[in-house]
Amino acid sequence: MDHASTDSQPRLSICIPTHDGRAEVLDRALTSVAAQLTDDTRPRVEVCISDNGSRDTTPAVIADHRPALGPRLVEHRYEDNQGFTTNLLKVVELATGDYCWLLGSDDEIAHGAISAVLDVLDRHADLCGVTVNRLNVNDLQPEIVWGDDPRVLPPAGTALLTSAPQIFAELAMLQDYISTQIVDREGWLAAARRLGPAGIDAGGVFPHIPILGEMIRRAPRWWWHAEPLIVHRLGVEALDTPYGRDLVDYTLKVTDDRSRIWAVMFGKRSVVYKTVMRRIWRVQVHALAVAHLKLQPGQTVRSDGRLLIGLVRFYWILPEFWLRTFPVLLVPHQAIRLAGQAVVRVRRLRAALSG
Repeated sequence: MDHASTDSQPRLSICIPTHDGRAEVLDRALTSVAAQLTDDTRPRVEVCISDNGSRDTTPAVIADHRPALGPRLVEHRYEDNQGFTTNLLKVVELATGDYCWLLGSDDEIAHGAISAVLDVLDRHADLCGVTVNRLNVNDLQPEIVWGDDPRVLPPAGTALLTSAPQIFAELAMLQDYISTQIVDREGWLAAARRLGPAGIDAGGVFPHIPILGEMIRRAPRWWWHAEPLIVHRLGVEALDTPYGRDLVDYTLKVTDDRSRIWAVMFGKRSVVYKTVMRRIWRVQVHALAVAHLKLQPGQTVRSDGRLLIGLVRFYWILPEFWLRTFPVLLVPHQAIRLAGQAVVRVRRLRAALSG
């Protein structure tokens, strides 16, 4: 069932696709939104939720928040799980705002973020979209809060980016995370129509990336907001893919989707493609990161081989990959484990002697 407001068109639609098992975190997400609805912001904001066939208490959570969110709470429910792509497209279709904030149901909007985004949209006309910064919090250690690795962030602070190559080079790696993306609704819908189901499905686990790419190519006017406006929750549940418990397979799958999409968008030998792949390499597959993957429980010789072949296929174009990562890929996981154990013993011995 769809419940929609009859009020005048809002400026910002907060679009939340959710699914089974997310009731508790959805409650926190909606609380973070409701807490920011003031006399000034309430008339300009709507909240759209598409429930992908949940079997938990999600309907009750939504009902509990309806009094606080008011008549601009728009709700749709699929009786059966239709997959993330269908649910994401549906929640944007529900929206009536000029812009849609694509909020994952396990994340929260930081205090003051709604006012900050409305201010950006008011000050900068005809934006194709906005990417905002985020903070990361592990529910298992809530006292620890950290930002993303500076190496994946644009070199400058908050800025208006007005060329497609610049937008892709600066933000491509950040745009695979939906909760930090705010998009022009009409531009999104038009891009989705042009791509069609096959073009969107080419995004794999990132179906929004082809849509963002199509939008940026057509109207390259994008705002990077360096202030963190999203609280990204870690430790909530396993990764939402069949690869969630196997970091090697997950790393290869995600990198495959990213590189394939970007190769189609930019060309595999282009400067932009090499730039975004280099940024991923610096953060996710440098030597220590590969060693960490090989230390995961259940790692096997076969997993070592998959990692070697997969990463060579993705990163062969980067000289630094061959220099710094490839040698670690040649080391069996057993040897890395023994080396790690030796390092721990040496540190303990040093601590004992110094004490």
